[in-house]
Amino acid sequence: MQILGPTDLIASYYTLTGAAPGQHPRFGFAERVAAAAAAGFAAIGFQPADYAMCRAAGLSDGDMQRILADHGIRIAELEFLFDWAHGGERGAAARKLEDEFYRLADVFQSRHLNVGDLGLGGPLDPLPAVAERFAAVCDRAAQHGLQVAIEFLPWTPIPDAATAWAIARTAGHVNGGLLVDAWHYFRGAADPAVLRAIPAERIIAVQLDDADTMVVGDLAEDTCLRRRLPGDGSFDLVGFIRLLDAMGVQTPLSVEILSTDQWALPVHAAARAAFDTTRAVLAEARGHAR
Repeated sequence: MQILGPTDLIASYYTLTGAAPGQHPRFGFAERVAAAAAAGFAAIGFQPADYAMCRAAGLSDGDMQRILADHGIRIAELEFLFDWAHGGERGAAARKLEDEFYRLADVFQSRHLNVGDLGLGGPLDPLPAVAERFAAVCDRAAQHGLQVAIEFLPWTPIPDAATAWAIARTAGHVNGGLLVDAWHYFRGAADPAVLRAIPAERIIAVQLDDADTMVVGDLAEDTCLRRRLPGDGSFDLVGFIRLLDAMGVQTPLSVEILSTDQWALPVHAAARAAFDTTRAVLAEARGHAR
């Protein structure tokens, strides 16, 4: 299977669903795959709940594999595993959910699994315990060909790249590292020195998006409903991409637009807007024509 690189774009899950988190996708699986391919994406993101809906609607694994193959699209990105860093009942529930992701990885030969904390359960246990749990996830994921990327969210106990990297570094697994989402980076610590201190190969995933200068509502509302297309907001995405390139980061780039404006569009228009705006930012950052 083709290895995705820094010139390949992934349409993250919510970019093409036409629906907010917690809602059923407005567009079917085949529609989203076709729209991603027509726009120029190399891959898409997927979730276990959506997979279950596809199966319930009558799509077999073979049907979905054929749809993907017919359009030259991969399911590269799986998300989002939460509560893995906790013990007790929450950790046990996360372990069951984890197996659902591995089912998808085996069917679709996915590239990486995004994990993190949603900030709903109080502080985490001390670093050694959290790192040990992350290492266990990495061990299990490796059996399914997956890399594991910790996504930091500024309102949670894993608020920044420094905290996420401390977990991944302590865990010490080569298939475990970070997901750096532009929204969480710029709305949070936004410390380039911290990123530069992380080995490039441990930046496993990057998500691109933009936002207004001011936060509307709280951070969770702003990130879940009001993201902007790359280049349509206030973030220095050109500088962000140049920083990652200078570090030698070789991961493919995901475009993650959680936005009521984005979800109102027809799926082909949503895909085209996400792809074209991202390509324009990349062309400016990397000094070449689109």
